[in-house]
Amino acid sequence: MARLVKDYMVKKKEIVDPQDAVISAIEVMVENDVGSVLVVDKDEKLIGIFTERDLLRHCLETQSKFLYMTVGEVMSSPVISVTPDMKMADALDLMAEKDIRHVPVLDKDGRCVGYITWKNLFKQFSKHIKQAEL
Repeated sequence: MARLVKDYMVKKKEIVDPQDAVISAIEVMVENDVGSVLVVDKDEKLIGIFTERDLLRHCLETQSKFLYMTVGEVMSSPVISVTPDMKMADALDLMAEKDIRHVPVLDKDGRCVGYITWKNLFKQFSKHIKQAEL
């Protein structure tokens, strides 16, 4: 049976508003030891993602002004996302093709119901491999 995204996703709790300051988003990332935050609108619909790569790219481009910009100015948008019922193999192919490490899982209304990352997938695959060796 094919494994689905919903079998591997985790709940993403690191969420910011597009009007939040970049420094606030960085603080959330550091406090939670994560490489990204989701950017949602007032209806909780995903409108962007702010990642470590966004941080580095924009910091080099704008230097001192960067920390005072809003998340909406520097986030990645549109966001590459998956659905809970997507085959995990297809989600992994998408992540590899687009060279992304953080992928929101959206319901049919565009709301985030979970999240998959390379880091979490490696942990889960490691458990599966160890179980298979028993």
